[in-house]
Amino acid sequence: MLPARLSIIVMLLMTSPVAARPLDPGSFDERPLSRIAFGSCANHEKPQPIWNTIRRWSPDVFVFLGDNVYGDTEDMAVLASKYDMLAEKPGFKQVRSETAIIGTWDDHDYGANDAGLEYPKKAESKEVFLDFFEEPEDSIRRDHPGVYHSYLLGPPGKRVQIILLDVRTFRTPLVKREITVAMEEGFIGPYDLQQDPESTMLGEEQWAWLESQLKVPAELRLFGMSTQFLPVFNGWEAWANMPHERQRLIDLIKQTRAEGVIFMSGDTHWAELSRVETPGMYPLYDLTSSGLTEVWRGIAPNRQRIHSPFLGANFGTIEIQWDQFERGPRIILGISDLEGRTVIGQAVWLDELDFSLEKTLDPCADRSLWSSRGFLRLDCEGDRITGTFGGPGGTIEGVLKDRTLTGTWRSGDTSGPFEFTFSRTGTWIHGRYGIEGEAGPDPMPWSWTAGPKAW
Repeated sequence: MLPARLSIIVMLLMTSPVAARPLDPGSFDERPLSRIAFGSCANHEKPQPIWNTIRRWSPDVFVFLGDNVYGDTEDMAVLASKYDMLAEKPGFKQVRSETAIIGTWDDHDYGANDAGLEYPKKAESKEVFLDFFEEPEDSIRRDHPGVYHSYLLGPPGKRVQIILLDVRTFRTPLVKREITVAMEEGFIGPYDLQQDPESTMLGEEQWAWLESQLKVPAELRLFGMSTQFLPVFNGWEAWANMPHERQRLIDLIKQTRAEGVIFMSGDTHWAELSRVETPGMYPLYDLTSSGLTEVWRGIAPNRQRIHSPFLGANFGTIEIQWDQFERGPRIILGISDLEGRTVIGQAVWLDELDFSLEKTLDPCADRSLWSSRGFLRLDCEGDRITGTFGGPGGTIEGVLKDRTLTGTWRSGDTSGPFEFTFSRTGTWIHGRYGIEGEAGPDPMPWSWTAGPKAW
């Protein structure tokens, strides 16, 4: 009788075409990695026309971020057959013949909805996953539990590290809670905060590996993970379910002085870009692309969101402009729809993603015109700031202390409190506001972001 792993390999060789062109790091020894596409949530039973759009974008690498198929089974023959269906999608076949494809997994290709370490077939489903992605038999990825891995691509000075995390194999169970009608209507999920300090997203072995990876010299580090990292807790699966683990990763980045970190995530069935700036840390961005086929009925709240979210089939893009500007490399974060239109876009200078960059804050100087559902113009007199926003009649008045502006806004007959924080470079305002007369436990429940009108 054949061992289980060998049986899976034989089964795939008998039934599956070649699944993907393996990534050859050596192909980037002389040229930098410049175009990365990524996505998640591809139902193998549905048409997948988005691959034709991805192909037109011509990525150097495509990164699968999970729910690459909807397996949901403990039968490895069934799981393999679903990968077969993905492999036969015409657009996917064309992309895989031209582009290196790498990936990690989420719950449905791991084996069960919202599953973590309790899923009993994790070792077997890992072998199906690695065989589909043509991981070599001598790969170190086959020598440890889980599917986490990293790639270092590009010549010195233009090195991109792609770190793929596994947030399924080691993750402790989530805490369920009752959902009220109001919560359901507000697209709030069924999970509560996990406060047990022993609970984990990655497991100690993966944490130790990640620390070593963050010490590898690289100019840009792209974290690929199936669930969102930056968005606030909203009851759905995300790092926010385990705030101590989320903070641990931020602290690890600080401790290792790993610069140039950007997160790529999936799972949600909508797309959005989140931005967080915490003390002692450069700005972090989390670009969420979901799904390649799957679209949800609404969008959950997220105070860290910048720009408007997108509800439709989509894929994520990261374009690195290494040599076009005197200032240095610029990174374009984007979400493209089924037609190839950019529905979310943001430029980030690479030198912003380091621990040393500082700038004297002067919000009323050269960047006094901001855009976010209209324009915000600011005027300063000492620490007192007044301004206008949106259409006619919108005004703000407040006091600036350190980088935080606190005060009152008014538009027509509506007014309320606000609290906005300027980024350390003076190029973003991120904060929250409330509406006078609206009762609730949080006087400022709404998020608001403004960015410069032009870069």
